[in-house]
Amino acid sequence: MSRKTRHDQGMTLIELIIVLAVFALIATLSLQALSGTLRSRDRLVALEENTADITLALSLLRADLQAAVPLVFHTPGGLDHSALEIAPGGQRLALSLSGQMDLPGVSLAGLGRAIWRFDPARGQLTRASWPVLIPATQAALSPEVVLARGIIGFEIRTMTPEFRWITGPDPNLGGTGSALPRAVEVTLTSVEFGRISTLVSYP
Repeated sequence: MSRKTRHDQGMTLIELIIVLAVFALIATLSLQALSGTLRSRDRLVALEENTADITLALSLLRADLQAAVPLVFHTPGGLDHSALEIAPGGQRLALSLSGQMDLPGVSLAGLGRAIWRFDPARGQLTRASWPVLIPATQAALSPEVVLARGIIGFEIRTMTPEFRWITGPDPNLGGTGSALPRAVEVTLTSVEFGRISTLVSYP
């Protein structure tokens, strides 16, 4: 009977432990790389969603500003509001519109009213709308739709006929006036994108 050589005896226990340790190291490194890739993917997906939200909000806000008309809004309770109204503190902007698209894509019946509101506690920018300028009941007001999150600032300023900028409410536009300013600039401050401004001028 022939003697078995070392190669016929297979792996020793030490060699097996070394191989298993190498496999464990490779598996650990692979898991860390996979976890890092998944975290990066989640961050990119969240960034993409936030980018889409703020792009939609800015596009709709600019479209509303461009569609503004110098017409007074009459509430169901009989109160009149100016064509462009900025609340004290600059956290609410309401404006009369002509032929603007409404959410979720239904066209307004000629004239309407859009109300933008910044909620600093939640960091949200919302929009609601009236389908007409003389609504019969409060039920005609649409629910507020959240258009952007992660907002930490909402600044509105208007240009007077004397070419002066006024931040916040403009006394010349208050009350029941139907005039529009020379221009309106709205600046959003986002956690991720910083300050973003949109400017619209009127003839």
